[in-house]
Amino acid sequence: MKHWTEVSARWHLDYERGRPGYPHQVVDVPGLPASATVLEVGAGTGKLTRLLVTRFAHVLAVEPDPAMRRLCAALCPRAPLIGGTAEQVPLAAGSVDGVFASEAFHWFAHECALAEFAWVLRPHGALVLMWNLPAGPTEPAIPAVERLLAPYWPEDVELPLDLNPHTWPYAREWPHAFEHSIFEPLQESRFANPQTVDPDGLVAFLGSMGWIDTLPSSERATLLERVRSRLTARAYRLPFETRVHWTRLGSGAVG
Repeated sequence: MKHWTEVSARWHLDYERGRPGYPHQVVDVPGLPASATVLEVGAGTGKLTRLLVTRFAHVLAVEPDPAMRRLCAALCPRAPLIGGTAEQVPLAAGSVDGVFASEAFHWFAHECALAEFAWVLRPHGALVLMWNLPAGPTEPAIPAVERLLAPYWPEDVELPLDLNPHTWPYAREWPHAFEHSIFEPLQESRFANPQTVDPDGLVAFLGSMGWIDTLPSSERATLLERVRSRLTARAYRLPFETRVHWTRLGSGAVG
C-alpha cells in the first residue's frame, strides 16, 4: 500500500505541473450567464475549475479520486468539492444550468453519464466537453527523447512525439453516444492553447502519462532521469489546441 500511495501522489503532482490548462474563452462557449450554477465532472486538480469560478457565481465540482480532490481543494478553495462520478452525480434533478468536463468524457460510461447529466440539468441546460490536443511539433524538437521513449510508446499513438496522452481515446467512440440522445447535435469550437514549459515541466508532463506511470517505480524514475538529461533547451513550446464540444438539452427533455 505504501508503494501505491507514493506512486499515486507522484502522478497527481506531475499531472498538476505538467498538463496544460485551458484558454479563458472555453467557459464562454455555451453562452451561460454569470449568475449560472455550473457543475464540473471529473475536476481533477482543478485546472478548469479555476477558470469556472472566475466566470460563474456558483461552481460545484465532482471528482472520484480523493488525492485529486485534496489538490483541487487546496488550489481552488472557492468551488465546493463532491465525491462522485459522472454516472452517479450526487445532485438533485434540475439543479444546474451547465455541466463541464475536461479531458474526461472518453473515460465515462457514455450513455449512463449522458442520462445523469440530463437529470441534473435544468431545461435547455448546456453540456460542454473539452480536450487539449497537439497542433504541431514541440519547439525545439526533441528527437533524442523520441528515440528513448519509442520502446514504451503506445501502439495507438504515432511517433514523432505526440505529447497528448489522450489523442487515441479522444478519437474513439464517444461522439456516437450523442446520436440518439436527448441532447441537441454537438457543436465544436477550437482555441489555440500554446504552452511554454521548462525541462522539468516537460518531464512532469511525460510522467503524468499512464503508460509511464504504470512502470515499476525504479524503472519509471530511471526513464524520466534519462529524459531529463536529453532536454538541453531552457524552454519548450507545446502548441496545443483546445477543442470544445458543446450542446444543450433538447426541448423535449425533462430534468
